[in-house]
Amino acid sequence: MINIKGYDLLGNDTPEGIRFAWGGTRFGKLIESAAFNTRTRLGGEPICAYTTSVSAGCILHSQGCPCIFCRTGKVLPFGGLLTYKEIAKQNIFMVLADMHCDDHPALAGRPREFAYMGQGEPGYSYSQVRMAIELTNRAMKELGQTVYRHIVATSGVPETIRLFKSDIQNYYTERVTLHLSLHAAEQRSYLLPINEIYPLQDIVREADNVESVTKEKTCVGIMLFWNFSPKGSNQTYSNTVENVLPLLDMLNPSAYRLSFCEYNVTPDVAVAEVYPECEKKRLMQAVQDRHFDAKFFSSFGQQELTACGLLGGKQPDNYASEKWCSLDCMAEDLIEKLN
Repeated sequence: MINIKGYDLLGNDTPEGIRFAWGGTRFGKLIESAAFNTRTRLGGEPICAYTTSVSAGCILHSQGCPCIFCRTGKVLPFGGLLTYKEIAKQNIFMVLADMHCDDHPALAGRPREFAYMGQGEPGYSYSQVRMAIELTNRAMKELGQTVYRHIVATSGVPETIRLFKSDIQNYYTERVTLHLSLHAAEQRSYLLPINEIYPLQDIVREADNVESVTKEKTCVGIMLFWNFSPKGSNQTYSNTVENVLPLLDMLNPSAYRLSFCEYNVTPDVAVAEVYPECEKKRLMQAVQDRHFDAKFFSSFGQQELTACGLLGGKQPDNYASEKWCSLDCMAEDLIEKLN
């Protein structure tokens, strides 16, 4: 079982959350997860949002097809898939840490959102993720906590989407939504080589009726690349409006919503420029003309290399306190009690 090793605080002026580092005898590198305590739903109540890892590194690294922009896949060697208990333990521990945070007592009662978007491709770990979700749900009930939702992310494994739809109807006891990291259409094989294994058309075909099962639109992630160039390459790519439109043309606005995420560049993977504001306005006009629900998303923890696609096994700046080691044991005991 993984165990808590240390942490980093996120945000310079205003605390945004914590990056947790986990050790485990099976892995040569640290596993990372993160808790973001400042996130607030538009028009709704504040929630505590958590990013959870499903493996040590990413299995796509071992298959020779990591996403070209992802630090986890490009930098970390693949160490192995986590068990459902290890996935759930991250969730439970992070909630316990918020519940027992004396400096921020408001965190104790907030609804909890768990996003499986840390290290690893959840599509290849879905058998463990699904069990981790239900184990987490039982733990939250035991702790008197409210689950806002779980987010299952994948770069697009059709078999996972098929199983997800069945589980929505027959297995999950709390709200679970699907996030597809699609990013592009015509250049997708360049950005996500997994596209050669699971073509975009197959992913969309399988996901088209998810909304009819979940009763809410599937989120499609589109990274805002601008003059993106991988390390050691002279090729550049930008997700201009013209490059995004072919992807939008494949999607039904009644079944999908869009999340445009800023790209978090790190020099050991690539160089890139900040996405221009004028292009954002053009992009938003284009999606509105096609009647999509859309938002722009800025990742927390960018400077600390903790945001989307940046997790790279960084050693923590702070060691886990005795209190946190006690919470680690509490999480493990709860898992064994409920399992």
